[in-house]
Amino acid sequence: MNQTKNYAAVLPKIGVERSELLSDIKLKTLSECKTLSEFVVQLGDTTCQEQISKLSTPITIQKLERAFNENLLNTYFSLLYSLPKNVKPFIELYLKRFEIEHIKMLIKATIAKIPPKEKMSKIYLPVENYFNNHIIIEEAANASTVTSIVQAFQKTEYYTSLNAGLQTYNETGSATQFNILLDRHYFDKIYCTCEELPKEEQQHAKFYASMMVDGFLLLTILRGKILGYNSSWLKEALPTNYFNITKHAFDVLLHAPDYAETLKIIKSTQYKTYFASAGTPEKVVSNAEKTFKTAVLCHAKSRALIDVFNIGVALSFITLKEADIHNLNILALSIDASLKPQEIQSKLLMY
Repeated sequence: MNQTKNYAAVLPKIGVERSELLSDIKLKTLSECKTLSEFVVQLGDTTCQEQISKLSTPITIQKLERAFNENLLNTYFSLLYSLPKNVKPFIELYLKRFEIEHIKMLIKATIAKIPPKEKMSKIYLPVENYFNNHIIIEEAANASTVTSIVQAFQKTEYYTSLNAGLQTYNETGSATQFNILLDRHYFDKIYCTCEELPKEEQQHAKFYASMMVDGFLLLTILRGKILGYNSSWLKEALPTNYFNITKHAFDVLLHAPDYAETLKIIKSTQYKTYFASAGTPEKVVSNAEKTFKTAVLCHAKSRALIDVFNIGVALSFITLKEADIHNLNILALSIDASLKPQEIQSKLLMY
């Protein structure tokens, strides 16, 4: 009874928004647009209409991407304000991705000496307001050095990662380590937050969490082997926690001598079907990445009417909503590039 009561407020919202997800027919219609202007007109009967209507002309890919992301953020906030308190930390992870991208952008932009006002224009402030980090972000945007950015985040969960990245930056002049450490922090956060959920909720979140964490780990290892990175570099880049990969398999993967041996080991894990041989190593990785996304989408769709009075109802809907936003961005890029409808449709996430 408590679970039913806890989710009573959010279920109607999800029901309404789920009915407004893009249909296959709508995606086909959008793929047949010849120009971005025509594309925008066709979006008039979608949930993105409010954000699109505020765009100034000329319409650009960058403006559309921001409008789509703002629409997605509205979905997150709507859910967060209605969900039970004990599951919110896991859903908040979807907002954390935006915050981490803000930090990466600020570091890159500061190195490039981009003015503070331009940096702030790239920030999704509702995210920072939600986490009460608006002042910190402004301080970081006004910083003229990378060291000052790190200092701005001194009292946040990101400081340890940023401080370690700063040491490498000061030694090498490369900002890559910031991205690596922030990503690792994020995926470790997914694992820990999932483990902290109530048991009755955890079982519904674990599939999504494991696909995010284990998928990132395996794809990063394989990409690293293709690029010839050593085990020390990979160990720095990989999450320290994972779900359906054993400690032994992790160690063997880490120290595998090359791409071929790494792929062979991956094919001994439960994710073996995700890594079908498909020509070049790069093609294997890109196909695997798409397979992970499709598997999560299929799971979300299959659970949409089963997971009701638990966190699964929010996670299945979020997954389908994110697929919509992904497809809208692909459509905009493809239409702008004058691709044919059939080619555009082949790039979309279908489930």
